[in-house]
Amino acid sequence: MENIDKSLKSRPFFSKYVLKENDEGSHHNSFFKIQEWWYYHVLFNDSKSKLKNWAIVISLSTFPHIDSIKLVLHDNKENNYGNIYLKNKGTCKTSGSGVNVKIDSSYAIGKYPKWHVYADNKGLDKPEITVDLNFKAESLPVWLLKNTGYNLSTSPFGYYCIMNCDVEGEISIDDKIYKVRGIGYHDHTWMPSLKETESKPQKKFIDFNIWDWLCVHFDNGWNVFVGKIYSHQRFTFSNLIPGILCISPDSNKSVECNFFPLECLEFKDSSIPSLKVPTKVHIKALKMNLLRKGPLKGPFLLDIYYEVENIKECIPRDPPTWCQWGTTGRVYGEIKGFRKNIKLNGWGIMETTSNIY
Repeated sequence: MENIDKSLKSRPFFSKYVLKENDEGSHHNSFFKIQEWWYYHVLFNDSKSKLKNWAIVISLSTFPHIDSIKLVLHDNKENNYGNIYLKNKGTCKTSGSGVNVKIDSSYAIGKYPKWHVYADNKGLDKPEITVDLNFKAESLPVWLLKNTGYNLSTSPFGYYCIMNCDVEGEISIDDKIYKVRGIGYHDHTWMPSLKETESKPQKKFIDFNIWDWLCVHFDNGWNVFVGKIYSHQRFTFSNLIPGILCISPDSNKSVECNFFPLECLEFKDSSIPSLKVPTKVHIKALKMNLLRKGPLKGPFLLDIYYEVENIKECIPRDPPTWCQWGTTGRVYGEIKGFRKNIKLNGWGIMETTSNIY
């Protein structure tokens, strides 16, 4: 954390590692209809943690016509609990700078580098889950896509993440309390919603609600973010479109690639007859990286596989129009460098979404 504090003081204002208080807050404004979410996840991998190798996902979201809470708990086998819970528009309350967002009794509050996150599904689902966690950043924030606001709450678009957080707290399952600790991740995204109004659902517009998203925590301390966003649906050559792949071998710097194939090799049937869930994904990214110093100095090829172990299917709308699969699993592969290869093994969490026709 001391190295992070020193780096914060030395960064220029327009650095991709600069995060200000208004960046963390709400970006609702009169110029755009904004969809926005504050997302957190944790792998409870600490040796003394209860629920060892379980994972939790919490997301507080607001859209032009609806708000939602995502609260999903994955165990270390093939079971999961919770769901995406839709709320009436206006349920999501935000105020001030920094993260200060509340939906019913669930909330997130704080500012970089510390946040307090609470969420529950009481009265909504069984089992009843309560999550009370403290996040402390152990790495710098990284802007994954351009920050259009530079600390302005009227920014129309932004996407940043903190890939490495130390997290501790409690999880309650049907009133049984577990002390937990592990490695966490936090991101905040906002963008204009370009969908037509609900009164005209037959019109198709670019809606940015289709994506492949993967976050990886490797055993050697490295972290990787992978993301691709599609206009309305995947097509034959979707795996070749540009995306974001960010590799962070330490707490202060990262290396990015924008052109890489994300290939789904194996699938499993979903509850929707026309849709299948990717269960094995292959990612390859070549980076020349001629100026980089440190562990990734020089050109390299990242070559990794993600194999799903736990799948949670969320279909929050009735009638169903959109589906999200949250999966967890193991990640393995290597980075092939000019002078040496580095074997990689770790854990990943992935989100895959699809429109339902």
